[in-house]
Amino acid sequence: MTKLYFKSKDKNFYLLHGDTTKLLPQFEHKFDMVFADPPYFLSNNGLSIQNGQIVSVNKGKWDKSKGFEFINSFNRNWLQLIKEKMKDNATIWVSGTMHNIFSIGQILTELDFKILNIITWQKTNPPPNFSCRYFTHSTEQIIWARKEKKIPHYYNYE
Repeated sequence: MTKLYFKSKDKNFYLLHGDTTKLLPQFEHKFDMVFADPPYFLSNNGLSIQNGQIVSVNKGKWDKSKGFEFINSFNRNWLQLIKEKMKDNATIWVSGTMHNIFSIGQILTELDFKILNIITWQKTNPPPNFSCRYFTHSTEQIIWARKEKKIPHYYNYE
């Protein structure tokens, strides 16, 4: 197993840092809930503003889009691996922007997840509209889905 990146004091929560496609096959247990923040594929040699400074949007090769088919294939691969490691009543939360969230929703549907909600997260400090050619990207979406359509998920309304 990969070295732990973080472990909670009660040892009920762990964070690992690594490639999901390599880490997941090492797990023998099943997850109750998954929160995923996959690549948004925004690295396109563009510029943005961060803390008042002009910065590159490039995060690395892992965040560079190689086209729609690549993005769908990437998302299908990690979502299939995750599904195998989820309990039958487990839920998954996946965050994203317009750059990846539609692919995520499509693949979740293809893999027979039941989409429960689409949550809009309004950013309190979004990057400014640098180019003045678009509306400000001030929100992200979070898709909340469960593994099995017919098996109820846990939800504490209060």
